[in-house]
Amino acid sequence: MEYLTNIDTQLFYAINGTRSGFLDWFFAIVSSHLFFGIVVVVFFVYLSLTRFKKRWWVCIVLIAACFALSDRISVMCFKDVFERLRPSHALEGVFLVKLKGTELIYDSKGGLYGFVSSHAANAFCLSTVFTMLAKKRKTIGVISFLWASVTAYSRVYCGVHYPADVFCGALLGIGLGIVICYIYFFIVSKTEIKRQKNQT
Repeated sequence: MEYLTNIDTQLFYAINGTRSGFLDWFFAIVSSHLFFGIVVVVFFVYLSLTRFKKRWWVCIVLIAACFALSDRISVMCFKDVFERLRPSHALEGVFLVKLKGTELIYDSKGGLYGFVSSHAANAFCLSTVFTMLAKKRKTIGVISFLWASVTAYSRVYCGVHYPADVFCGALLGIGLGIVICYIYFFIVSKTEIKRQKNQT
């Protein structure tokens, strides 16, 4: 475990130490809640128009389920249990950057505990659901998982998570996304069977 922790710390410093003015702005924007929300709205509109149409509210329910499960489980079952300090609270020489309004600030350490990353869990949970429900699954999968991966990477760059935090958060999000989709498919199939029986 100590060996893995050392590798995780070294990898964190390698990512967090690669700095430039452009990257500071880029990853601070990607890591912001505003950008996250914009991406979710774009995917919601796409799925509503191409798959759900008049049943657009189902898409809202699925997105809400993603946040309810991935965000809460990442906190209650991981952060509050493992209590692993964020690198911003545990290490020296950490470069911090965050978008606040239209300016960058360089002193935001985030919450105390960081394992697992809720940003990563939420992003990958949503990406999994979007991909499994999209008609052009391959294209949407590439776009959504690219966004989720860049979001996860941004958390390390911004100094508030170790690589292991975002990697395990991604695994958690993917797993929860698959569960949510299979529950949805199960409900849809049962509803369709019931509808066919009523017609006969």
